[in-house]
Amino acid sequence: MRRRFRVADRDRTDLRGPSPLVAPGVILLAALLGIIAGRSIGRACPFCSAVSLTFSQEIAQSEAAVIARLVEPPPAGSLSPRADGPLPKGKFEVVEVLKGAAAVEAAGLLGPDARRLETILLEDKPVGTLFLLMAVEPPKLVWSSPILVSDRAVAYLRKLGGLPEKGGDRLAFFQDHLEDEDDTLARDAYDEFAVAPYADVKELKSRMDPARLLGWIENPKVQANRRRLYATMLGVCGTPEDGERIGRILEGDSLGPDAAEIRSGLDALIACYVTLRGPEGLDLVDRRFLKRAGTDIPFAETYAAVMALRFLGEESDIVPRERVLASLRLLLDEPKLADLVVADLARWQDWSVVDRLVGIFKDATADNIFVREPIVNYLRACPLPAAAAAVKELEKIDPEAVRRAATLAGLAGLTSATPGAAGAAGAGTTVEPEAPPTAPPATDATGGGLAARIPPVIAEGEAETVAAAPVARPAAASDRDTALPGWKWALWAAAVLVIAVLARLFLRPGGSAGTAAR
Repeated sequence: MRRRFRVADRDRTDLRGPSPLVAPGVILLAALLGIIAGRSIGRACPFCSAVSLTFSQEIAQSEAAVIARLVEPPPAGSLSPRADGPLPKGKFEVVEVLKGAAAVEAAGLLGPDARRLETILLEDKPVGTLFLLMAVEPPKLVWSSPILVSDRAVAYLRKLGGLPEKGGDRLAFFQDHLEDEDDTLARDAYDEFAVAPYADVKELKSRMDPARLLGWIENPKVQANRRRLYATMLGVCGTPEDGERIGRILEGDSLGPDAAEIRSGLDALIACYVTLRGPEGLDLVDRRFLKRAGTDIPFAETYAAVMALRFLGEESDIVPRERVLASLRLLLDEPKLADLVVADLARWQDWSVVDRLVGIFKDATADNIFVREPIVNYLRACPLPAAAAAVKELEKIDPEAVRRAATLAGLAGLTSATPGAAGAAGAGTTVEPEAPPTAPPATDATGGGLAARIPPVIAEGEAETVAAAPVARPAAASDRDTALPGWKWALWAAAVLVIAVLARLFLRPGGSAGTAAR
Protein backbone atom coordinates (compact mmCIF):
# COMPACT_ATOMS: atom_id res chain seq x y z
CA MET A 1 0.00 0.00 0.00
CA ARG A 2 1.12 3.52 -0.65
CA ARG A 3 0.56 4.97 2.79
CA ARG A 4 -0.05 3.50 6.22
CA PHE A 5 0.34 4.52 9.83
CA ARG A 6 2.58 2.30 11.92
CA VAL A 7 3.25 2.46 15.64
CA ALA A 8 6.96 3.17 16.02
CA ASP A 9 7.76 1.00 19.04
CA ARG A 10 6.26 -2.32 17.92
CA ASP A 11 8.45 -5.34 17.49
CA ARG A 12 9.44 -6.41 13.99
CA THR A 13 7.34 -9.58 14.29
CA ASP A 14 4.18 -7.45 14.15
CA LEU A 15 4.65 -7.18 10.40
CA ARG A 16 4.12 -10.89 9.93
CA GLY A 17 0.35 -10.51 9.96
CA PRO A 18 -2.57 -10.90 12.37
CA SER A 19 -2.84 -13.74 14.78
CA PRO A 20 -4.67 -16.76 13.33
CA LEU A 21 -7.14 -16.44 16.18
CA VAL A 22 -8.18 -12.95 15.27
CA ALA A 23 -7.61 -12.89 11.53
CA PRO A 24 -11.07 -14.17 10.49
CA GLY A 25 -12.86 -11.60 12.61
CA VAL A 26 -10.60 -8.81 11.43
CA ILE A 27 -11.04 -9.79 7.81
CA LEU A 28 -14.84 -10.00 8.16
CA LEU A 29 -14.97 -6.65 9.95
CA ALA A 30 -12.81 -5.08 7.25
CA ALA A 31 -15.05 -6.50 4.54
CA LEU A 32 -18.20 -5.20 6.20
CA LEU A 33 -16.68 -1.79 6.80
CA GLY A 34 -15.61 -1.71 3.17
CA ILE A 35 -19.16 -2.42 2.06
CA ILE A 36 -20.53 0.33 4.28
CA ALA A 37 -17.86 2.74 3.15
CA GLY A 38 -18.72 1.97 -0.45
CA ARG A 39 -22.28 3.12 0.24
CA SER A 40 -21.15 6.41 1.72
CA ILE A 41 -18.66 7.61 -0.87
CA GLY A 42 -19.92 8.84 -4.23
CA ARG A 43 -17.76 7.97 -7.22
CA ALA A 44 -17.07 10.23 -10.15
CA CYS A 45 -16.38 7.43 -12.56
CA PRO A 46 -19.09 4.75 -12.32
CA PHE A 47 -16.51 2.23 -13.52
CA CYS A 48 -13.63 3.35 -11.29
CA SER A 49 -12.56 2.85 -7.71
CA ALA A 50 -9.89 4.74 -5.83
CA VAL A 51 -6.58 2.97 -5.38
CA SER A 52 -6.08 4.49 -1.93
CA LEU A 53 -6.89 7.58 0.08
CA THR A 54 -5.90 10.75 -1.72
CA PHE A 55 -3.23 13.02 -0.29
CA SER A 56 -5.98 15.54 0.49
CA GLN A 57 -7.98 12.94 2.42
CA GLU A 58 -5.00 11.72 4.40
CA ILE A 59 -3.88 15.24 5.28
CA ALA A 60 -7.44 16.12 6.31
CA GLN A 61 -7.52 13.12 8.65
CA SER A 62 -4.20 13.99 10.27
CA GLU A 63 -3.45 16.55 12.96
CA ALA A 64 -0.18 17.60 11.35
CA ALA A 65 1.52 17.17 7.98
CA VAL A 66 5.06 18.19 7.13
CA ILE A 67 7.71 17.93 4.47
CA ALA A 68 10.84 16.62 6.21
CA ARG A 69 14.40 15.91 5.14
CA LEU A 70 16.18 12.72 6.14
CA VAL A 71 19.22 13.60 8.25
CA GLU A 72 20.10 10.22 9.76
CA PRO A 73 19.16 6.92 8.09
CA PRO A 74 18.52 3.77 10.14
CA PRO A 75 21.64 1.96 11.38
CA ALA A 76 23.45 -0.20 8.84
CA GLY A 77 22.01 -3.71 8.73
CA SER A 78 18.78 -2.84 10.52
CA LEU A 79 16.84 -2.97 7.23
CA SER A 80 17.73 -6.61 6.66
CA PRO A 81 14.70 -8.95 6.78
CA ARG A 82 16.64 -11.09 9.24
CA ALA A 83 17.53 -8.26 11.59
CA ASP A 84 16.35 -8.63 15.18
CA GLY A 85 14.95 -6.02 17.53
CA PRO A 86 12.59 -3.11 16.97
CA LEU A 87 11.74 -1.74 13.56
CA PRO A 88 14.38 0.57 12.08
CA LYS A 89 13.92 4.30 12.49
CA GLY A 90 15.24 7.33 10.68
CA LYS A 91 15.66 10.88 11.92
CA PHE A 92 14.29 13.86 10.03
CA GLU A 93 14.25 17.65 10.21
CA VAL A 94 11.08 19.54 9.33
CA VAL A 95 11.50 21.61 6.17
CA GLU A 96 7.94 22.86 5.69
CA VAL A 97 4.66 22.54 7.56
CA LEU A 98 1.61 21.80 5.45
CA LYS A 99 -0.83 21.49 8.34
CA GLY A 100 -0.83 21.83 12.11
CA ALA A 101 1.99 24.34 12.64
CA ALA A 102 0.99 24.90 16.25
CA ALA A 103 1.09 21.17 17.04
CA VAL A 104 4.44 20.76 15.28
CA GLU A 105 5.90 23.71 17.16
CA ALA A 106 4.51 22.47 20.49
CA ALA A 107 6.26 19.16 19.82
CA GLY A 108 9.57 21.05 19.60
CA LEU A 109 10.13 20.36 15.89
CA LEU A 110 10.41 23.99 14.71
CA GLY A 111 12.82 26.83 15.38
CA PRO A 112 16.59 27.07 15.82
CA ASP A 113 16.62 24.55 18.65
CA ALA A 114 14.26 22.11 16.92
CA ARG A 115 14.73 18.49 17.78
CA ARG A 116 14.75 15.80 15.14
CA LEU A 117 11.62 13.93 14.24
CA GLU A 118 12.06 10.16 14.59
CA THR A 119 9.86 7.52 12.98
CA ILE A 120 9.98 4.14 11.28
CA LEU A 121 11.83 4.06 7.96
CA LEU A 122 11.87 0.79 6.03
CA GLU A 123 13.70 2.12 2.97
CA ASP A 124 17.39 2.71 2.35
CA LYS A 125 17.49 6.33 1.19
CA PRO A 126 20.36 8.84 1.18
CA VAL A 127 20.63 11.76 3.57
CA GLY A 128 18.75 14.78 2.22
CA THR A 129 15.86 12.81 0.70
CA LEU A 130 12.48 14.53 1.15
CA PHE A 131 9.45 12.80 2.64
CA LEU A 132 5.85 13.63 3.51
CA LEU A 133 5.01 12.72 7.11
CA MET A 134 1.67 12.98 8.84
CA ALA A 135 0.84 12.68 12.51
CA VAL A 136 -2.05 12.11 14.89
CA GLU A 137 -2.54 12.23 18.65
CA PRO A 138 -1.09 15.61 19.65
CA PRO A 139 0.68 16.84 21.67
CA LYS A 140 3.01 13.84 21.47
CA LEU A 141 2.32 13.30 17.74
CA VAL A 142 2.48 9.75 16.40
CA TRP A 143 4.02 9.93 12.94
CA SER A 144 3.18 7.90 9.87
CA SER A 145 5.68 5.97 7.83
CA PRO A 146 7.45 8.48 5.54
CA ILE A 147 6.20 8.91 1.97
CA LEU A 148 8.97 9.62 -0.50
CA VAL A 149 8.27 12.83 -2.46
CA SER A 150 10.08 14.57 -5.28
CA ASP A 151 10.51 18.34 -5.60
CA ARG A 152 7.65 18.21 -8.10
CA ALA A 153 5.45 16.41 -5.58
CA VAL A 154 6.27 18.98 -2.89
CA ALA A 155 5.03 21.75 -5.19
CA TYR A 156 1.88 19.68 -5.83
CA LEU A 157 1.25 19.17 -2.11
CA ARG A 158 1.62 22.89 -1.38
CA LYS A 159 -1.32 23.65 -3.69
CA LEU A 160 -3.78 21.16 -2.25
CA GLY A 161 -4.84 23.31 0.68
CA GLY A 162 -5.86 26.19 -1.59
CA LEU A 163 -8.12 24.17 -3.88
CA PRO A 164 -11.93 24.39 -3.75
CA GLU A 165 -13.47 21.53 -1.77
CA LYS A 166 -15.38 20.32 -4.82
CA GLY A 167 -16.45 21.26 -8.33
CA GLY A 168 -14.92 21.53 -11.75
CA ASP A 169 -12.30 24.03 -10.63
CA ARG A 170 -10.90 21.47 -8.21
CA LEU A 171 -10.81 18.70 -10.80
CA ALA A 172 -9.20 21.02 -13.34
CA PHE A 173 -6.06 21.04 -11.17
CA PHE A 174 -5.91 17.25 -10.94
CA GLN A 175 -6.71 16.83 -14.63
CA ASP A 176 -3.33 18.37 -15.41
CA HIS A 177 -1.65 15.57 -13.47
CA LEU A 178 -3.40 12.57 -15.01
CA GLU A 179 -0.64 10.41 -16.51
CA ASP A 180 1.91 12.70 -14.84
CA GLU A 181 5.59 11.77 -15.24
CA ASP A 182 5.62 11.35 -11.46
CA ASP A 183 3.46 8.26 -10.98
CA THR A 184 2.69 9.21 -7.38
CA LEU A 185 0.97 12.36 -8.64
CA ALA A 186 -0.73 10.53 -11.50
CA ARG A 187 -2.15 8.00 -9.04
CA ASP A 188 -3.32 10.72 -6.66
CA ALA A 189 -4.97 12.66 -9.50
CA TYR A 190 -6.79 9.51 -10.60
CA ASP A 191 -7.98 8.89 -7.05
CA GLU A 192 -9.32 12.45 -6.82
CA PHE A 193 -11.48 11.83 -9.88
CA ALA A 194 -12.55 8.46 -8.51
CA VAL A 195 -14.01 10.02 -5.34
CA ALA A 196 -15.45 13.23 -6.81
CA PRO A 197 -19.18 13.51 -7.62
CA TYR A 198 -20.01 12.65 -11.22
CA ALA A 199 -21.63 16.07 -11.58
CA ASP A 200 -18.22 17.66 -11.01
CA VAL A 201 -16.79 15.69 -13.92
CA LYS A 202 -19.57 16.92 -16.18
CA GLU A 203 -18.90 20.46 -14.96
CA LEU A 204 -15.38 20.06 -16.35
CA LYS A 205 -16.68 19.28 -19.86
CA SER A 206 -15.53 22.46 -21.62
CA ARG A 207 -12.03 22.11 -20.17
CA MET A 208 -11.42 18.51 -21.23
CA ASP A 209 -9.33 17.58 -24.26
CA PRO A 210 -10.99 14.71 -26.20
CA ALA A 211 -7.90 14.15 -28.36
CA ARG A 212 -5.71 13.66 -25.31
CA LEU A 213 -8.25 11.32 -23.71
CA LEU A 214 -8.44 9.24 -26.89
CA GLY A 215 -4.67 9.04 -26.98
CA TRP A 216 -4.62 7.64 -23.47
CA ILE A 217 -7.46 5.22 -24.19
CA GLU A 218 -5.63 3.84 -27.23
CA ASN A 219 -2.30 3.59 -25.41
CA PRO A 220 -1.80 -0.05 -24.39
CA LYS A 221 0.52 1.01 -21.56
CA VAL A 222 -2.26 2.87 -19.74
CA GLN A 223 -3.66 0.93 -16.78
CA ALA A 224 -7.15 -0.51 -17.13
CA ASN A 225 -8.61 1.45 -14.21
CA ARG A 226 -7.33 4.73 -15.67
CA ARG A 227 -8.65 3.79 -19.12
CA ARG A 228 -12.07 3.44 -17.52
CA LEU A 229 -11.82 6.96 -16.16
CA TYR A 230 -10.69 8.39 -19.49
CA ALA A 231 -13.52 6.63 -21.32
CA THR A 232 -16.02 8.06 -18.85
CA MET A 233 -14.53 11.54 -19.31
CA LEU A 234 -14.62 11.16 -23.10
CA GLY A 235 -18.29 10.24 -22.85
CA VAL A 236 -18.83 13.68 -21.29
CA CYS A 237 -16.84 15.77 -23.78
CA GLY A 238 -16.45 13.70 -26.96
CA THR A 239 -18.17 13.75 -30.36
CA PRO A 240 -19.89 11.09 -32.49
CA GLU A 241 -16.65 10.88 -34.50
CA ASP A 242 -14.78 10.05 -31.31
CA GLY A 243 -17.42 7.41 -30.72
CA GLU A 244 -16.54 5.79 -34.04
CA ARG A 245 -12.95 5.34 -32.86
CA ILE A 246 -14.21 3.74 -29.66
CA GLY A 247 -16.44 1.52 -31.79
CA ARG A 248 -13.40 0.20 -33.65
CA ILE A 249 -11.87 -0.72 -30.29
CA LEU A 250 -15.06 -2.58 -29.32
CA GLU A 251 -14.95 -4.49 -32.61
CA GLY A 252 -11.25 -5.21 -32.12
CA ASP A 253 -10.41 -3.75 -35.53
CA SER A 254 -6.71 -3.42 -36.39
CA LEU A 255 -5.58 -3.33 -32.78
CA GLY A 256 -2.66 -5.68 -33.33
CA PRO A 257 -0.95 -7.59 -30.53
CA ASP A 258 -1.98 -4.98 -27.95
CA ALA A 259 -5.71 -5.60 -28.46
CA ALA A 260 -6.26 -7.08 -24.98
CA GLU A 261 -4.63 -4.10 -23.27
CA ILE A 262 -6.48 -1.50 -25.34
CA ARG A 263 -9.82 -3.24 -24.77
CA SER A 264 -9.32 -3.54 -21.00
CA GLY A 265 -11.86 -1.43 -19.16
CA LEU A 266 -14.43 -2.67 -21.66
CA ASP A 267 -17.47 -1.72 -19.56
CA ALA A 268 -16.54 1.97 -19.60
CA LEU A 269 -15.62 1.83 -23.30
CA ILE A 270 -19.06 0.42 -24.13
CA ALA A 271 -20.82 3.11 -22.10
CA CYS A 272 -18.66 5.78 -23.73
CA TYR A 273 -19.44 4.48 -27.21
CA VAL A 274 -23.21 4.42 -26.70
CA THR A 275 -23.16 7.83 -24.99
CA LEU A 276 -21.41 9.35 -28.01
CA ARG A 277 -23.31 7.45 -30.71
CA GLY A 278 -26.78 7.52 -29.16
CA PRO A 279 -29.40 4.74 -29.18
CA GLU A 280 -28.10 3.34 -32.45
CA GLY A 281 -24.89 2.47 -30.66
CA LEU A 282 -26.72 -0.30 -28.80
CA ASP A 283 -27.10 -2.20 -32.06
CA LEU A 284 -23.36 -2.90 -32.02
CA VAL A 285 -23.48 -3.77 -28.32
CA ASP A 286 -26.31 -6.23 -28.88
CA ARG A 287 -24.58 -7.90 -31.81
CA ARG A 288 -21.08 -7.96 -30.37
CA PHE A 289 -21.71 -8.77 -26.70
CA LEU A 290 -25.28 -9.87 -25.93
CA LYS A 291 -26.56 -12.07 -28.76
CA ARG A 292 -24.63 -15.14 -27.73
CA ALA A 293 -26.46 -17.92 -29.58
CA GLY A 294 -24.02 -19.73 -31.84
CA THR A 295 -21.13 -17.46 -30.85
CA ASP A 296 -18.13 -17.72 -28.55
CA ILE A 297 -18.43 -14.34 -26.87
CA PRO A 298 -16.35 -14.41 -23.66
CA PHE A 299 -18.49 -14.14 -20.57
CA ALA A 300 -16.33 -11.26 -19.29
CA GLU A 301 -17.33 -9.18 -22.32
CA THR A 302 -21.03 -9.88 -21.83
CA TYR A 303 -20.72 -8.94 -18.19
CA ALA A 304 -18.96 -5.70 -19.14
CA ALA A 305 -21.86 -4.89 -21.46
CA VAL A 306 -24.35 -5.45 -18.65
CA MET A 307 -22.42 -3.05 -16.42
CA ALA A 308 -22.46 -0.44 -19.18
CA LEU A 309 -26.21 -0.87 -19.66
CA ARG A 310 -26.80 -0.30 -15.96
CA PHE A 311 -24.91 2.96 -16.19
CA LEU A 312 -26.84 4.05 -19.28
CA GLY A 313 -30.16 3.20 -17.67
CA GLU A 314 -29.47 5.15 -14.48
CA GLU A 315 -27.12 8.01 -15.20
CA SER A 316 -27.75 8.94 -18.80
CA ASP A 317 -30.74 10.19 -20.73
CA ILE A 318 -29.05 9.62 -24.09
CA VAL A 319 -30.79 6.27 -24.54
CA PRO A 320 -34.46 5.70 -23.64
CA ARG A 321 -34.89 3.32 -20.73
CA GLU A 322 -36.99 0.95 -22.81
CA ARG A 323 -34.19 0.59 -25.37
CA VAL A 324 -31.76 -0.34 -22.58
CA LEU A 325 -34.25 -2.90 -21.27
CA ALA A 326 -34.58 -4.41 -24.73
CA SER A 327 -30.84 -5.09 -24.71
CA LEU A 328 -30.93 -6.58 -21.22
CA ARG A 329 -33.78 -8.89 -22.17
CA LEU A 330 -31.55 -10.51 -24.79
CA LEU A 331 -29.78 -12.41 -22.01
CA LEU A 332 -33.01 -14.18 -21.12
CA ASP A 333 -32.38 -16.20 -24.27
CA GLU A 334 -29.49 -17.85 -22.42
CA PRO A 335 -30.95 -19.11 -19.12
CA LYS A 336 -27.52 -19.57 -17.53
CA LEU A 337 -27.02 -15.79 -17.71
CA ALA A 338 -30.55 -14.66 -16.92
CA ASP A 339 -29.63 -14.06 -13.27
CA LEU A 340 -27.41 -11.16 -14.41
CA VAL A 341 -30.39 -9.06 -15.47
CA VAL A 342 -33.45 -10.20 -13.52
CA ALA A 343 -32.84 -7.70 -10.71
CA ASP A 344 -32.40 -4.89 -13.25
CA LEU A 345 -35.71 -5.72 -14.89
CA ALA A 346 -37.44 -5.59 -11.50
CA ARG A 347 -35.68 -2.38 -10.49
CA TRP A 348 -36.83 -0.66 -13.67
CA GLN A 349 -40.32 -2.17 -13.41
CA ASP A 350 -40.24 -4.14 -16.64
CA TRP A 351 -43.09 -6.56 -16.02
CA SER A 352 -43.27 -7.74 -19.63
CA VAL A 353 -41.32 -10.95 -19.03
CA VAL A 354 -43.32 -12.65 -16.28
CA ASP A 355 -44.16 -15.65 -18.45
CA ARG A 356 -40.60 -15.98 -19.76
CA LEU A 357 -39.14 -15.98 -16.26
CA VAL A 358 -41.68 -18.52 -15.03
CA GLY A 359 -40.58 -20.73 -17.91
CA ILE A 360 -36.91 -20.31 -17.06
CA PHE A 361 -37.66 -21.23 -13.43
CA LYS A 362 -39.49 -24.38 -14.44
CA ASP A 363 -36.83 -25.45 -16.95
CA ALA A 364 -33.86 -24.71 -14.66
CA THR A 365 -31.30 -27.47 -14.38
CA ALA A 366 -28.28 -27.96 -12.16
CA ASP A 367 -26.34 -25.62 -14.46
CA ASN A 368 -28.57 -22.62 -13.79
CA ILE A 369 -30.53 -23.52 -10.66
CA PHE A 370 -29.26 -20.34 -9.03
CA VAL A 371 -31.55 -18.27 -11.29
CA ARG A 372 -34.61 -19.34 -9.32
CA GLU A 373 -34.13 -17.01 -6.32
CA PRO A 374 -33.91 -13.76 -8.33
CA ILE A 375 -36.89 -14.86 -10.42
CA VAL A 376 -38.99 -15.37 -7.29
CA ASN A 377 -38.07 -11.92 -6.01
CA TYR A 378 -38.86 -10.40 -9.41
CA LEU A 379 -42.31 -11.99 -9.25
CA ARG A 380 -42.83 -10.79 -5.68
CA ALA A 381 -41.92 -7.26 -6.73
CA CYS A 382 -44.24 -7.39 -9.72
CA PRO A 383 -47.67 -5.86 -8.96
CA LEU A 384 -49.51 -7.97 -11.57
CA PRO A 385 -51.91 -10.64 -10.29
CA ALA A 386 -50.32 -13.17 -12.63
CA ALA A 387 -47.02 -12.79 -10.79
CA ALA A 388 -48.52 -13.53 -7.38
CA ALA A 389 -50.23 -16.61 -8.81
CA ALA A 390 -46.94 -17.70 -10.36
CA VAL A 391 -45.13 -17.56 -7.02
CA LYS A 392 -47.66 -19.98 -5.52
CA GLU A 393 -47.25 -22.29 -8.50
CA LEU A 394 -43.45 -22.22 -8.36
CA GLU A 395 -43.42 -22.84 -4.62
CA LYS A 396 -44.89 -26.26 -5.30
CA ILE A 397 -42.02 -27.01 -7.69
CA ASP A 398 -39.15 -25.79 -5.51
CA PRO A 399 -40.22 -24.61 -2.05
CA GLU A 400 -36.59 -24.27 -0.91
CA ALA A 401 -35.81 -21.76 -3.68
CA VAL A 402 -38.84 -19.70 -2.72
CA ARG A 403 -37.78 -19.81 0.92
CA ARG A 404 -34.22 -18.74 0.14
CA ALA A 405 -35.51 -15.91 -2.03
CA ALA A 406 -37.67 -14.67 0.82
CA THR A 407 -34.69 -14.74 3.18
CA LEU A 408 -32.54 -12.71 0.83
CA ALA A 409 -35.29 -10.23 0.13
CA GLY A 410 -36.02 -9.86 3.83
CA LEU A 411 -32.38 -9.10 4.62
CA ALA A 412 -32.22 -6.48 1.92
CA GLY A 413 -35.68 -5.06 2.47
CA LEU A 414 -36.04 -5.03 -1.27
CA THR A 415 -38.77 -7.50 -2.20
CA SER A 416 -40.47 -4.69 -4.11
CA ALA A 417 -39.18 -2.31 -6.71
CA THR A 418 -41.43 0.42 -5.36
CA PRO A 419 -41.53 1.95 -1.87
CA GLY A 420 -44.10 0.39 0.37
CA ALA A 421 -44.76 -2.60 -1.85
CA ALA A 422 -42.44 -5.01 -0.08
CA GLY A 423 -44.75 -5.85 2.75
CA ALA A 424 -47.76 -6.35 0.53
CA ALA A 425 -45.93 -8.45 -1.99
CA GLY A 426 -44.36 -10.57 0.71
CA ALA A 427 -47.81 -11.21 2.18
CA GLY A 428 -49.08 -12.55 -1.10
CA THR A 429 -51.30 -9.57 -1.89
CA THR A 430 -51.16 -7.46 -5.03
CA VAL A 431 -50.11 -3.87 -5.37
CA GLU A 432 -51.43 -1.39 -7.86
CA PRO A 433 -48.78 -0.83 -10.52
CA GLU A 434 -47.16 2.56 -10.88
CA ALA A 435 -46.87 4.24 -14.22
CA PRO A 436 -43.67 3.04 -15.91
CA PRO A 437 -40.98 5.69 -15.73
CA THR A 438 -40.26 7.48 -18.98
CA ALA A 439 -36.87 8.75 -17.84
CA PRO A 440 -34.27 7.81 -15.26
CA PRO A 441 -35.22 8.90 -11.73
CA ALA A 442 -33.83 12.17 -10.48
CA THR A 443 -30.38 11.94 -8.97
CA ASP A 444 -28.43 14.14 -6.67
CA ALA A 445 -24.94 15.44 -7.15
CA THR A 446 -23.44 12.10 -6.30
CA GLY A 447 -25.42 10.30 -8.98
CA GLY A 448 -27.49 8.29 -6.50
CA GLY A 449 -30.83 6.75 -7.37
CA LEU A 450 -33.05 3.71 -6.92
CA ALA A 451 -30.65 1.52 -8.85
CA ALA A 452 -27.93 2.25 -6.32
CA ARG A 453 -29.92 0.39 -3.67
CA ILE A 454 -30.08 -2.92 -5.55
CA PRO A 455 -26.53 -4.17 -6.06
CA PRO A 456 -25.84 -6.09 -9.27
CA VAL A 457 -25.31 -9.82 -9.38
CA ILE A 458 -21.56 -10.53 -9.23
CA ALA A 459 -20.52 -13.33 -11.52
CA GLU A 460 -17.92 -15.83 -10.44
CA GLY A 461 -14.48 -15.85 -11.98
CA GLU A 462 -14.53 -12.24 -13.14
CA ALA A 463 -12.40 -10.54 -10.50
CA GLU A 464 -10.95 -7.85 -12.77
CA THR A 465 -14.31 -6.84 -14.19
CA VAL A 466 -16.14 -7.00 -10.88
CA ALA A 467 -13.43 -4.95 -9.16
CA ALA A 468 -14.26 -2.09 -11.49
CA ALA A 469 -18.00 -2.40 -11.22
CA PRO A 470 -19.89 0.71 -10.12
CA VAL A 471 -19.82 1.26 -6.40
CA ALA A 472 -23.21 1.73 -4.73
CA ARG A 473 -23.95 5.38 -4.11
CA PRO A 474 -25.87 7.34 -1.53
CA ALA A 475 -29.57 7.47 -2.26
CA ALA A 476 -31.02 10.56 -3.87
CA ALA A 477 -32.99 12.95 -1.71
CA SER A 478 -36.29 11.54 -2.95
CA ASP A 479 -35.21 8.03 -1.98
CA ARG A 480 -33.64 8.63 1.42
CA ASP A 481 -36.74 7.70 3.39
CA THR A 482 -36.49 4.14 2.07
CA ALA A 483 -32.70 3.79 2.04
CA LEU A 484 -31.27 1.10 4.29
CA PRO A 485 -28.91 1.75 7.20
CA GLY A 486 -25.30 0.83 6.53
CA TRP A 487 -25.29 -2.19 8.89
CA LYS A 488 -28.22 -3.76 7.03
CA TRP A 489 -26.43 -3.33 3.74
CA ALA A 490 -23.38 -4.99 5.25
CA LEU A 491 -25.47 -7.91 6.52
CA TRP A 492 -27.27 -8.23 3.21
CA ALA A 493 -24.06 -8.16 1.19
CA ALA A 494 -22.41 -10.78 3.39
CA ALA A 495 -25.45 -13.06 3.08
CA VAL A 496 -25.66 -12.65 -0.68
CA LEU A 497 -21.97 -13.44 -1.04
CA VAL A 498 -22.19 -16.61 1.05
CA ILE A 499 -25.38 -17.87 -0.58
CA ALA A 500 -24.18 -17.08 -4.09
CA VAL A 501 -20.93 -18.95 -3.59
CA LEU A 502 -22.64 -21.96 -2.02
CA ALA A 503 -25.36 -22.03 -4.66
CA ARG A 504 -22.95 -21.94 -7.56
CA LEU A 505 -20.57 -24.46 -6.02
CA PHE A 506 -22.99 -27.05 -4.73
CA LEU A 507 -26.18 -26.73 -6.76
CA ARG A 508 -24.68 -27.78 -10.05
CA PRO A 509 -22.51 -30.74 -10.99
CA GLY A 510 -18.78 -30.36 -11.22
CA GLY A 511 -18.62 -27.33 -8.92
CA SER A 512 -16.74 -24.68 -10.86
CA ALA A 513 -17.42 -26.38 -14.16
CA GLY A 514 -20.25 -23.97 -14.63
CA THR A 515 -17.76 -21.21 -15.09
CA ALA A 516 -16.16 -22.95 -18.01
CA ALA A 517 -19.57 -23.57 -19.50
CA ARG A 518 -20.16 -19.87 -19.49
